[in-house]
Formats: sequence, structure tokens, C-alpha cells
Amino acid sequence: MSHALSALDHALRGDRSSLAFLEQTSSIYVLDAATAPPTTYGWWNFLNDALNDVEHYEGEGRHAQSSLDGHVRLLATITRKVARRPPQSDRRLVGTCVSNASSGHLSLFANTDAATRLVASNDELRERDMGRIAAIAFDYSFYRRHATAYPKSAFCDPVAMEQLCGAVAANAVSTGPAAVKHLVSDWIVPSVDNLPSLAVAAIMMHIALESMGKGCPAGTRDVISSLMPSVLKRTLGPILVDSLRESDEKGEDAMVEAGGTGGENIEHRTAALALRALEAWCKANSIGAVKLRSIFASTNVNILEAIADALYSNSEVLIDAVSDLIETLLKLDAKEAKVALGLSITESVMSHLLPVGASDPLSMAQQVTGENEKSRLEILSELVSAVGLQRFRFAERQSNGDTAVCRCLARTAARVLAESKDLLKNGSLGASPDGLLDLLFKAASHPSVYVCGIAVEALAAIAPSNSDLSTRLLPVLQGKAIIPVHMIGDTDGTLDDYINFRDRVLTDGLVACFTGCSTFYLESCGSAIDEFCRSTPASHLPYQLEAALFCMIVVSERASKAADKAVLGAQLDKMVAALMVNGFSTTCHPLVMAKMCQFIGKYASCFRTCSSKAVVETASKLVMTSFNRCVNELNKLGPSATSKIMTPLSEACNALKELVSSSPDHFSTPEARASLDVAWKMPYGCEQVTIENREQLASGLCTVIVYLPSDQWHSALDSLTEPIHSCLNTLTREAEMVTSSPGAAEGKLNEKIAALMTKLSSEIRLLAAIVRCFSQADTSKNFFEGDQEKMVTRSRSSLVALLRKSWPCLIHIGKKLTSYEVTASAMGQLLTDCLSLYGSEEELPFLLEITGLAKTSLDVVAKAKQPHSVPPFLSFMTAFLTFHGSKVEPSPSNNAANESIQAMAKDLMLLSYEAVRSCSEGDDSQAIASPMFDTLSSCAKQCPIFLLGLSRDSQPVGEIIRSSLETIPTTLQSNELNVVLSSVRFLQVLVNSLASVSLDSLSADEKAAIAPVADSIKHALQADILIIAISSTCAGMSPPELLEPFTELTRAILVFSQWPDIEPSVSAAINCGQFQLGDEAKAVAFEAFKKCAESQHVASSFKTMVSDMWQMHQTDDSGGVAGGQAVLDFLQK
Repeated sequence: MSHALSALDHALRGDRSSLAFLEQTSSIYVLDAATAPPTTYGWWNFLNDALNDVEHYEGEGRHAQSSLDGHVRLLATITRKVARRPPQSDRRLVGTCVSNASSGHLSLFANTDAATRLVASNDELRERDMGRIAAIAFDYSFYRRHATAYPKSAFCDPVAMEQLCGAVAANAVSTGPAAVKHLVSDWIVPSVDNLPSLAVAAIMMHIALESMGKGCPAGTRDVISSLMPSVLKRTLGPILVDSLRESDEKGEDAMVEAGGTGGENIEHRTAALALRALEAWCKANSIGAVKLRSIFASTNVNILEAIADALYSNSEVLIDAVSDLIETLLKLDAKEAKVALGLSITESVMSHLLPVGASDPLSMAQQVTGENEKSRLEILSELVSAVGLQRFRFAERQSNGDTAVCRCLARTAARVLAESKDLLKNGSLGASPDGLLDLLFKAASHPSVYVCGIAVEALAAIAPSNSDLSTRLLPVLQGKAIIPVHMIGDTDGTLDDYINFRDRVLTDGLVACFTGCSTFYLESCGSAIDEFCRSTPASHLPYQLEAALFCMIVVSERASKAADKAVLGAQLDKMVAALMVNGFSTTCHPLVMAKMCQFIGKYASCFRTCSSKAVVETASKLVMTSFNRCVNELNKLGPSATSKIMTPLSEACNALKELVSSSPDHFSTPEARASLDVAWKMPYGCEQVTIENREQLASGLCTVIVYLPSDQWHSALDSLTEPIHSCLNTLTREAEMVTSSPGAAEGKLNEKIAALMTKLSSEIRLLAAIVRCFSQADTSKNFFEGDQEKMVTRSRSSLVALLRKSWPCLIHIGKKLTSYEVTASAMGQLLTDCLSLYGSEEELPFLLEITGLAKTSLDVVAKAKQPHSVPPFLSFMTAFLTFHGSKVEPSPSNNAANESIQAMAKDLMLLSYEAVRSCSEGDDSQAIASPMFDTLSSCAKQCPIFLLGLSRDSQPVGEIIRSSLETIPTTLQSNELNVVLSSVRFLQVLVNSLASVSLDSLSADEKAAIAPVADSIKHALQADILIIAISSTCAGMSPPELLEPFTELTRAILVFSQWPDIEPSVSAAINCGQFQLGDEAKAVAFEAFKKCAESQHVASSFKTMVSDMWQMHQTDDSGGVAGGQAVLDFLQK
């Protein structure tokens, strides 16, 4: 192979150097100074060589042994990309190449004519190459309709040919409006009968698509609009009708030609391209079905009839294209209908304001749009009938296994129904919707979740307002909720797809049905559960019962609020009784057990409304039995496919928590508490119970304890935490022995240490959960004593007492073991939860103990230099400042207690700073950046003056904030999204705090020390930070997730600043090399920023302006946006 084909061949095989060569060749030009005279080499040179090589290769007949289809596809794809680059951009690239060469060879281009010659030569080569491609695209020999004895050329490949046609269109659009008009009006339209239809349709499609790009030259859309009638009437309409007729004559069994697949021939592909071209031209000119029909009114082409005929095709590519076209036309018509409604309202208002007899343009416009609306309804009625007739073909294609056609028909029906739903409600639809609904119901029963999902979404949109349709749809959805048995245990993702469908699409459908027929829904599910529970066990029964429970679960929120309480209570009583009668013959299946527990958890708060008082008792027995069975049998079950759906033990724990929380009186009896105590201690003998499940149990048990008389809280909590204290002491001693042994230093005991730390952290987390849940519990529910303040005080004292029991052990862990990540995480969580226990100055000693343990742990972490162990304590620091920030802020009114808290805050912040500094180097340093800025944000919001003056001994005032701001330019350009977001949040809080903070309350010395710090921060915000924020948004460099945060930061700095202070930064950001919108857009943006800075409020249009500039920079490969239609629209706006 020659060098061009060889490069393409190696690139197709994934060779990195070849891929890089093609990328560079398509992006830049290089100078060949060895030739006389010197020449440039770029993509157009490579394309010329490649086309010559392909012709030579096939001329020798070698493509019979090795096809070049892939090579030509790749060549055409890259050519289309390069053709999007305007000739002006090509000239600039050649000029850059020459300029770079001249700087190294000063005498090489002393004569400017040589450089001009190179630019002109490249222009000529581009024009010649595009001429060759156009000749190939319009060559009939590459569109053979009959097989030959000779191997087909690579140019016969329809994919490559379409890309080559796309290159012709892209080149015309990038060259300018005149080139588009010349290609269409002077070449294609007059000669359409003598050109290959497929090429004409493809080029027309790509011209419209390229004209909608961000980089299309200004004026292109006006030319497209002027060309539209002739293009539609003289090219696309006739091509569509002819290709549909010829494809019908050949039939489904036609020979596969031109690389078609699935029974498709060249007429199918041509018709599909014609349909997609119609769609593209309609999008480009915003015309729907009404205007489209009016355009063809003067021709013998009934365009809507042709579109309806296309629905009868069995070609996937064709039916997909017609579905897309119908969807686009209906969307555009719906948009026009909204405009008509707006005009109608406006005309109604204005008619009362205009004098009698005055000319009213609004009335005339409303009259026109009214006529269009009438036509829209007629077309919609025709589509309802036409698509409804496809229900017979749907059944036929489904029986043949043609899922693609079924999907397209379902999609078309769904769109037609969506646009017709208002007409269905008010009865103004001019056709019967029965056929359309029948098609969608057939689709809803289709085995493919993709076909079914389309239909369910469409039907769910109208089900809430139509009880008959809801009643008809519910049994279909209930059947789809049954997990197909063959999917259980799959490894190819089929089960995951089904579960995703069920949890999203099917759930929405079931909720819609419940809204439309709530009583029937509850009775249907109740009867199904009762029947399945009382039936003889069979292999399929668990999946049916699980589906029935699923149908109840997905509507639990609505049912508990909106349903008839009597009906709901009666059905819940019936369902729970049936589940109990089953005696775990069917409910023992882990899938059903999990769903049963979830069902009980969801409806736990509703059981008290049931007529039978035994419902709570029965539900509790079911959950406790499930919990015990899970714990005892989990090891036997092992990992199974059903774990993808739900874990029975987790659901049992959650259900138990919900039952206890909703009916604490039921569990406050000695018998019930003894049963709960068994469940609470059981995990100590079975490691299968996760810490999350145990935390759920702890939450429920805390609810029960709160329900007891307050004088029993201490003893109840002591009994609850006794296993934790015992386990903590044992694990701490064992961890101390293992970590201090010689093998630990050599790394031989890493696995054992890791297991110990996990167990230890779990117990600390459990203790934290008890503190959190009990302190947050609603003590007002306790009716034994009415003094709420007394209840809160007793609650805190009870928790402090249980913590003091474990405090020596926790201090030891803080000193020795917090360098381990899991232990640090658990300790940080416990300390954070303990902060809520400080309520008054009398409890200051306990707060000192909490912060003392935090300081001890931070010191250990800082010395160990473990980045992942720092964030939990930074989160603790954030919570501390949130709780006590007002006391930390310097104020003349501060008392002794506040001064103690200020000292705590200073020590903690400085230790946190040291820990961050010690871990700031290394690959894992990013782990601390986000929590660090969260802590700084809390400090800047709650106590900004404290933050401004914070520094270590013998260091300058404001050391912490200055050091943090020095890292900002780096973090704002981090690849970690959460790091950038936390940085921006901190800067926004800092700007807002500086704008509102006052130093007047400080002494003269304090004021003199802090004022320079505030000035330096202000300068940093107005300099590098503002430049990064503006360039990231206005030059399109930030990812979409950061657009709004950066815009808000920019807005805050503009409001905060005076224009002379930020003018240099705004100018530098707007004039950065990445800004590609041209000088006029720069001037507009600059004036907008100036106006915002000089006014007290930033206009609401500011955010839109920044978003528009960001959006225009998200161009693909057009080579620039300056001077394009998008920029012109932006300037006019």
C-alpha cells in the first residue's frame, strides 16, 4: 500500500502514531522546505494522495482480495470534518505555518509573494479535491442496481458515500451563503433528474444540518429559507415518492444492494435519506406539518400521504426515519400552537384597549394562526387514523420478531397520542382514537422493554384523567411487573435493563393508573396478593407475588395520603393477613421476603388506621421472622442474582425501624422489648448483618426508648449500648496488641489490622447513630411528662452518661488508631454528632472534652500524613463552626464561655491547617481539597473576621486565608469536579461576607491588622480569580456543570467591585486566546461587564449572555465561530 492507504490502514487497526498523524494532518499544515519551491502539506494534500491511491488500488483489481470500505469511510469522515473549516480558517492555518517557518529560516520567505502563492495553491487544491468528491458522489456507476461479476468499489459503500456527500455539503456551507446557493440552485435543482437520487437526498440533508451548526457563516439561514420551496418541491418530495414506489415494487425479499442490511435495498436507503432531509429542512426553517402541506399544495405530491405510506415499510432504516420526521413535525406544530394561543390571549386583551374601527394587526395575525390551528387539528386527526391502522402490521411484525419496526411504530403512536391528549380530553378530535390506543396497548405488552417502555410512557400521560383507560391499562402493567424467570441469574445485563425499566417507566405507569382508578387499583392488588398467598406453591408463584407487592409499594406515598382510608385499611388488613396465612411457604423466597418487608415498611404508618388492631402485631411477626430467617440462613443463600434487586436483611431492618417508629407503644411492652433486644444482639454472632442495617435497628430502638418515661432513659440506653462498650474495649485491646507487634511494622499483618479497624469503626459508628437518633427523636411524643425543655435536658444528660462510659476507650483510639481511614471516619462522625449535646454554659466542660478528642485525633492524623483520614475531622470542624460560629466571631459582647469556644475554634482550625499542609503533597492530596474549602466556607460565613485574623504564632495576620487563596487558581482548574465546586462555593461565600462585614467593632490595633488582609483578598478576587471565572465561562473552557457556579461567582465579584478595579482583569479574560467569537462580540461582552459593575444590581440577562457565549464555544470541528450566524444572532440580541 502507498503511504496514504498505509496510514489509514494502520489507523483502522488502532495504531496510535497513525491516528496522531491523521489528527495532526487534519488540524495543521507543515512546510516542506526540501522541495523547490517550498510547499505546504495538509489534509487536502493527503486527500488527493489517498483518492489517487484508492483509484490505483482498485484499478489493479486488488480490492477483490482486500476491500477498502473501511479506509474510504475513515477518509470520508475526516474529510467532512475538515470541510467544515471555512476557507478563511484554512488560510490562517497556512499563514501560521509559513510564519513559524519564517521565524526559523529568516530568508526563506523574504518575498511575501511566496507566502501568498502557498495560500492560493492550498485554496486551489481544496477546490480541486472537493470537485473530485462531488464527481464521485454524482457518479451513477457507484449506485449499481444489479449485481455484477466484478468486485464493487469502496465508493459503492453507502456509509462512505453518505459521508462524502456530507463533505460536499459541509464545504459549501463553510464557504458561505453564495456557495450554498450556487450548489443548490445552479447545479442540483436544475439537474435533479440526471443525478443519483441518493446523492441528492444526502447532500440536501447535510446542507440543512450544517446550516444549523454554531459555526455556519452569517446569512446561511436566510439562503436556506429562500431555497426551501424549490428544494422541497423539486427534489425531496419527488425523490421520496419515487423511492417509496420502487421499494414497494421490489418488496421485502428484494436483493440486498449497495451494502444494505436487513432486506434493505437502495430505494429504502434513498427514501430514508429523503425523509431525514425533509426533517432537517423543516427543523432549519421551523416548519411543521401544516406549513409543509401548504408548500406542496401547488404540486402533484401529497407529502402527508407519502409520509403515511412510509409507515408501511418493513425497512428498519426507513421506518426509523419516518418516525423521526413525524415526531419533529408534530413538535414544530405544537410550538406554533403555543404561539397561536399567545396571540389569541393578547388579541383578546388588546381588543378592549383599541378604539373602535382601528386597524388591529394582532387580530389579523390571530386570524391567520387560527386557520393554521384548524389545519393542524385536521392533520392530527388524519395521523391518528393513519397510525391507528398500523396496529395490524404491529402484530404481524411482532410475530416475525421485527422489534425495530415495532419500536418505531410505537414511538410514532406515542408522539401522536402526546399531541392529541388535550383533544381527547375535550372530545374535539376529528377521528376515533381506538386504533391508536389499540396499537399502544399491543406495544405495552411487547416483550422488549424498549418497545413496552415507549407505550407505557405515552399511556401514562393520559391515564390519570381517564378512569376507563387506567382500568384497562392496570392488568397489562401488573403482568409486566413480573420478573421473567429466564432473566434470573443472567450475566449479560438483561436483568439490569429490566429492573431499570421497572423502577422508572413501569413505576410511573402504575402511579398514573392509581391516580385514575385508586379503589380498583387497591382492590386488584389486594385480591392478587390474597390469591397468590393462598395458592399451592409453584416455581412461578414467588415472582407473581413479588410483582403484586411491587405494585403496592410504588404507590405507597400516594396511597397513604390520597386514597380512601377505609378502602386502604381494609385492603392492607387483607394483604397482611394473607401474607401471614402463607406461613413462609412462598414468602420464604428471598426476593419475596425482601419485597414483603419493604411493603410493610412503606405502609407501617397506615396500619394504625386498619379496622383490625392485630395488623401491627401480624406485620411485626412477619418482619421479625424474616429478620431471624435472614440472619440464620444468609450464609446458606450466598450471593445470588436476586441481590441485584434487593437485600432481604436490609429491608427487614428498615421495616422493623419503620414499624417501631410508627407504633412505639406496641414495642414498649416487656415482651416486645425482649424480642427487639434479641434482634439487637444477634449481629454480634453473625457478621452478615451490615453496619447500615444495625444503624437502622438503632434508630428504631431509640424511638422505643424515647417513648418510655424519661426516668427510664438512662437505664434503657445503658442496656442498649452495653454490647457496644464491651465490644469496643475488647477490640481496642486486640488492636493495640496487633498494631504494636513486630509483624505490623513489616506489613505482615495488614489484612488482620484492616479487619480489626473495620470492626472497631463499626462499633463507633453504631454509638454515633444512637447519639444522633436519640438526640433527634421527638421527645414531645413522651406523654408522661409535659416539660419539653426538661425532656431535652434529660435526653442530653442520658447520652452524655453513656458516652462517658466509653470515653477512655475513645481517647485511646484517638491517640493510637485514627491514622486509619475507617477509624478516622467513624470518630469524625461520632464527634460531629456529639456537638448537638452542648446546650448551655453548664455543658461547656463536655464540649471541651469533645474538642480535646478532636485535637488529639487531628494531631495523630497530621503526623501520620494520611490524606484520607483528614476529611472526617474537617467535616467535624465545619459542623463546629455551624453550631458555634456566632460565638467564635470577635465581639465586645463576648463572655467567658464564648472566649473558651473561640480558643477551641482557633486551636481546631490551626490543627486542621497543619493536617492539610502535612498531606498537601502526594497523589492523594486532592482528597482533602473539597472538605478543606467546605470548612473555610463555613468559617467565612459564620465568623469572617475570625477567619481574616487567623494565623499561627509568629506568622503574619491572615496566614490561613492568604495561604488558602494562593491555592485557588490551581484548584479552580482541577480535573476533580467536586474540588472546583467547593472552591467556587468558598469564593462566593467569601465575597458575600467581605461585602457585608464591618470592622467597626474591633479595636484600632485589630482593625489596622485585619484591614490589609481584607484588601489583599479583594485584590486576589478581582485579579486572577476573576480572570479564570470569566475565561472559563465566556470562552467556553469550563465543563457544563461549572457554568452556573462560575457565572454566579463572576456576578458576585462584579457587584462587590468598582469598575476601575476590575477593568484590566475583564479585558485580559475577554482577550484571551481561547475567545473565538470575534472583536464585535468582545466589545459587547466588555460593555456588558462594565454595565454590571457600574450598576447596583446585575441584570437577569447577564446569566443568559454568559450562557450564550459558553454555548457558542462548544463547537465541534468548524474551525471557529466568529462571523457566523450564531454570533450575529448574539449581537442582535
